[in-house]
Amino acid sequence: MFGVALVSNSLLSRISEATGDKAFVRGAFPMLSDWGIQDEDTLIHSLGCSYWMQLGHHLGFSGAVEIPAPLQYAVRAKHDIRSDAVWFDKVSKQPKLVVEYERYSGSKSDQEKLVGKVKNLLLAHRRWLLQPELLVLAYWTSGLKTMPDHQALKELFSQGFLLGNGERVEGSNPKQLVMLNFVFECDKQGVHKLVDVIERG
Repeated sequence: MFGVALVSNSLLSRISEATGDKAFVRGAFPMLSDWGIQDEDTLIHSLGCSYWMQLGHHLGFSGAVEIPAPLQYAVRAKHDIRSDAVWFDKVSKQPKLVVEYERYSGSKSDQEKLVGKVKNLLLAHRRWLLQPELLVLAYWTSGLKTMPDHQALKELFSQGFLLGNGERVEGSNPKQLVMLNFVFECDKQGVHKLVDVIERG
């Protein structure tokens, strides 16, 4: 049913309504909801990034994929960060939302991938001078039996971390980090269909 729990944040509420609208995903991405797709190479990742770009357009923002965070705001590290999707306000021209989209299948290595994505979100947030209202960790699952450690991811975002060169990336308000689970079902032919979007953590 594509529902995300409503919260007081107006932007997240708008996202909730949009992801809960089956007409949006069926109109923009029928291959996700109706046709179904095979889990081949990075196909689901590519469609997920496109989904977030198009959802931004749908909600009145300028959405784009593979956006590099500004390096001029880095302290010492020339560490390139390219976000999977960013929404820009058309009036202020400022980023309002940054998204990372990743697979999660329940393994320890997949948890580490989510840790890396949260680090990218926090680093991008700092380099955009804390302008994005929301940082979204969107992960997709299929037949999942165990959930990611959402609390650990929130604590990482709140406490910050050290880059390899010793530069500290300060934490931020964990309420700005939203974790959304894109739930796929897979049939016997290996065809995946998006059946729900659930806010986690």
